[in-house]
Amino acid sequence: MAYIECKVWHFQGDDDIDLKSRHEAIKAGCRFYTIKALIDTSSKENFIRRSLVDKLEMEYTEYKEKNRLECLDLSFRYKGKDRLVSTNGDDVFNDFVVIEKPKADLVLGLPWLWLREAKIDMEKQGLTIYGDFMPFCEETDSSESKETNDSNHAGLKQ
Repeated sequence: MAYIECKVWHFQGDDDIDLKSRHEAIKAGCRFYTIKALIDTSSKENFIRRSLVDKLEMEYTEYKEKNRLECLDLSFRYKGKDRLVSTNGDDVFNDFVVIEKPKADLVLGLPWLWLREAKIDMEKQGLTIYGDFMPFCEETDSSESKETNDSNHAGLKQ
């Protein structure tokens, strides 16, 4: 299995107005969780662990008898900086099905990978998203996300 490390953000209020305000919130120390996302080219859906959604205090909706999270902001490290890959809440391919025990905290399936023109490079052992290369990380127990910033920016509780 192939994993990439990413950060999951929950922007609120003024931080969620546009991409520029999201970048400013990142620089200001907005709280995030570092996780290992599973790249699953056999999946027709994207998945997120319910406990991670609860930690982020994000709301999800029921759609076709499944709990769905319609918007998720992720970033990847590229050349030492966080590269924000925001989602457009209007596109169903950005949805994540909220389940108790997926294979990892986050499972990036074909819809998510296709939207981002992702290319898997087995020779270099990584994934390219929008032209930026992210190496695969070692497979480990991905059962718990790791909070890595204790800032109260944007109203997230500790």
